[in-house]
Amino acid sequence: MSERGREEDRVKDAKQPPGGDLVSAILLAAGLSSRFGKAKQLAELEGTALVSRAVATLERAPVGEIVVVVGHRAAEVTRKLEGTAARIVVNEDYGTGLGSSIRTGVGALSRESRAAVVCLADQPFVTADLIGQIVSRHRQTGADVVASFSEGLVTPPVLFSSRLYGEMAELRGDRGAKFIIEKHPGFEKVSVEPGLLLDVDTEEDLRRARSVLGDGVIRKGSRARGADGP
Repeated sequence: MSERGREEDRVKDAKQPPGGDLVSAILLAAGLSSRFGKAKQLAELEGTALVSRAVATLERAPVGEIVVVVGHRAAEVTRKLEGTAARIVVNEDYGTGLGSSIRTGVGALSRESRAAVVCLADQPFVTADLIGQIVSRHRQTGADVVASFSEGLVTPPVLFSSRLYGEMAELRGDRGAKFIIEKHPGFEKVSVEPGLLLDVDTEEDLRRARSVLGDGVIRKGSRARGADGP
């Protein structure tokens, strides 16, 4: 069986867990993109908006629902996601910081959700297989937090169990995932290949991502920003 076939089998198995153990995804796509200079959610790689690329990845991942939090230029971002499996929720307070988007996303999860993987719309090389590894680690260990880890950084995607939804719903201002993680130091880490967690914060980052797609090499110097996200 090919590696692609094995990945598809892992995703299928994880999407149909025993006992209806629903894992959700929260995709954060509401920010002002102040460093980028315009709505980076709408910036394109290979003709596809970053937010659309992220949702397509989550549609292949072992998650039972996809909640996308929009805010800045919400109508345009929402139009990009028409016809997808995503459920869109609007964060009216997106200008106050990342905490409000996480809070909005958690508030939109289904009652059956037992864990949520918090993802960023500006990480174009995150794969469905990585999401699958995170979900599997949670199911194997029962850990309340499972985070991606690369080159000494703890970074999204990060899974939080439903036991932490109350804490996430209390986030305010710029307090993001890092604030929750620091309160639970025994969290699990999934090691990730350097560069896979590249985040697009600036136009230069976008050029770097396009270069990666052009030559197929994810360079070690392409680093993620850490667990607090955009």
